[in-house]
Amino acid sequence: MTIVLSILQLILWLLVVPFMVGVLFNFILPEMRRTVGITFILGYLIYMAVFEIAAIGAMTHAVYSAFTYCRRSFIAAIAVLAVLGVVRAIKVLRANRWELLSLFPGEAHADVYTLMNPRSDLESYKAHYSPESRIYWGIFIAIMVFQMVMSVVMASFDGDDSYFVVESLLAQEVDVMNTILPYTGTSTSLDIRHALAVITMWDAFIAKMSGIHATIVAHSVIPLFVIPLVYLVYVEIGRILFRSRQQVIPVFMIIVSFLLMFGNVSIYTPATFFLMRTWQGKALVANLVFPMIIWMFLWMFEDLKSPERVSLRSGWIMLGLINMLSGVCTSLGVIFGSALIGLLTLVLLIFSKRWTVLVGAFLCIIPNLIYLGIYFSLFG
Repeated sequence: MTIVLSILQLILWLLVVPFMVGVLFNFILPEMRRTVGITFILGYLIYMAVFEIAAIGAMTHAVYSAFTYCRRSFIAAIAVLAVLGVVRAIKVLRANRWELLSLFPGEAHADVYTLMNPRSDLESYKAHYSPESRIYWGIFIAIMVFQMVMSVVMASFDGDDSYFVVESLLAQEVDVMNTILPYTGTSTSLDIRHALAVITMWDAFIAKMSGIHATIVAHSVIPLFVIPLVYLVYVEIGRILFRSRQQVIPVFMIIVSFLLMFGNVSIYTPATFFLMRTWQGKALVANLVFPMIIWMFLWMFEDLKSPERVSLRSGWIMLGLINMLSGVCTSLGVIFGSALIGLLTLVLLIFSKRWTVLVGAFLCIIPNLIYLGIYFSLFG
């Protein structure tokens, strides 16, 4: 029974809550992008942004029982958002006779009337996959499941375990946040070198809520969540790259999965971190945050082709949330993420000839500027 309850808690805090938060806010998405997958990604980004605010607030203001304050404030805030998401879902579905596409219109497939209408934009609909494409999807899913299983049964341990995993365990067991040295067990002042990268505290939160040891969460639970999430982002990238040839998307995913599976040409490659250090913030920045940034700019490049149909605003909002996720993972992600956004914004500016993209780029990096401000104020 305890195992069942732990699994249900994991499903609740890793899947259900982020998804319902996404349902609450998916109205900001263009209609063609209001899919189940993008809704979950949006909810996960908001979920992590709320956790970052709660964790940094508790860490910098509470001397004792900091993790308890973090956990309680986060649960209170995110539970309200998730419940409001449920309420919104019920209202929308009731108003539309429980038609699921009213919540996720981006999941619509073109019917015969749409196909015959010369005014229809068929690229805004999902394709019906051919039998060959379904086989390719099956191959990709088999590869992904294989990677997930191997990441658990062949879990890799390295020197970072002695610091970052222990930080999670200390939060779970001793109720502290970066104020005990993992190497010696002695008390210390707030470790600003690692403190603001609160991914370890999120691992501790998942461990505390599920009743599972933090080490097991880091090495056996987080990979089962992160690996499909990374591939979900690549699927969305593929939908933009192959908008008019959606049958190619599963082949694209097979190629991506093979590149990640056989990318262990060095201990420092993103592919190595993806499968062998999945729980680390560095791995999340390289394999989740950076692809998300590229996805957002592909999104905005596509939106420029049809400004009457979609808006760039949702892309900039998502980028702001992605920047907050980069801060959750590692402080270096804030620097490198901002640099990547700056470079791609320059390309977008040249392509669009709209100075307003500079405004959007500046607004989306405000979380990074606040993050750096907190870092230097604490460090000073």
